[in-house]
Amino acid sequence: MKDKLPNFLIVGAAKSGTSSLHNYLNQHPEVFMPSYDKKGMKVKEPRFLIKDLVKHRLHNGVWDWDEYKSLFNDVKDEVLIGESTVLYLYFYKHAIDNIKKYLGENVKIIIMLRNPTDRAYSAFQHVSRGFKEQNSFEEALEIEEGRLDKDFSLTPMVMYREMGLYHDMVREYKVNFKNVHIVFYEDFRDETVGEIKKIFEFLGVSIATNINLKHRHNVGGERWKNKKIKHFIMKNSPIKSVLKKISPEFFKELFRDILVSISTDKVLPMKEDTRIKLNKFFKDDVKKLSDLLNVDLTHWTK
Repeated sequence: MKDKLPNFLIVGAAKSGTSSLHNYLNQHPEVFMPSYDKKGMKVKEPRFLIKDLVKHRLHNGVWDWDEYKSLFNDVKDEVLIGESTVLYLYFYKHAIDNIKKYLGENVKIIIMLRNPTDRAYSAFQHVSRGFKEQNSFEEALEIEEGRLDKDFSLTPMVMYREMGLYHDMVREYKVNFKNVHIVFYEDFRDETVGEIKKIFEFLGVSIATNINLKHRHNVGGERWKNKKIKHFIMKNSPIKSVLKKISPEFFKELFRDILVSISTDKVLPMKEDTRIKLNKFFKDDVKKLSDLLNVDLTHWTK
């Protein structure tokens, strides 16, 4: 019996709407996206195709081929089978080699791109909600070069600038795969219905009308008010252990959402001089990306 494996991938970029797209596609009756592994743990980003680069850094992931295949055991008669791992874009050379090795050359690729300056700040906000980032945004940018090599406990997400140098990443996917669809975050955010229809057409599935597009997933924009509450919510504790045993999943998530909502503020806007510096940093790459895609994206860096 032939293995049921992905025939399309959402490869990134991080903080560009990929979580929302994953969940919208998962609602389509002709599409299968894995939600849980064989242990019953949530798994949206398997990361298997870059396992050798990230398994020593990231706790969550699928590092075994048989376990990866098992993510798709529940596929029935869905036309499309997919998975989404945003780091496949950043680690594009390794990912492309493994996509060809494990899934073949006919896999359809979806890439979501966002203004790289805004994406960098959004990524910083995301990482800062945990314990991997204790610096200010400006300090983090100053020490970014070589940072991953110096500290193997860090997530690759701390490469705030480097992850926004899209040109080479996108070019290599377009060179290596014949079916590559680009989605721009700003269009996806403002014209969600139209962009979803384009994605359905690209994937070759029916234009479903029963997709709930109202809920956005993995949305950032908050910062912690109190470090003690942050530690309570983010780290394991005896109280949390008791709550896990006695509280149904719904109430646990509700309790956490309430705590987060009363313990966070909206983040401050990026400093204007920082935005100017980042726009200058990304300007040449954005121009090359514009030429590659035949789309004027220079407004990103103005």
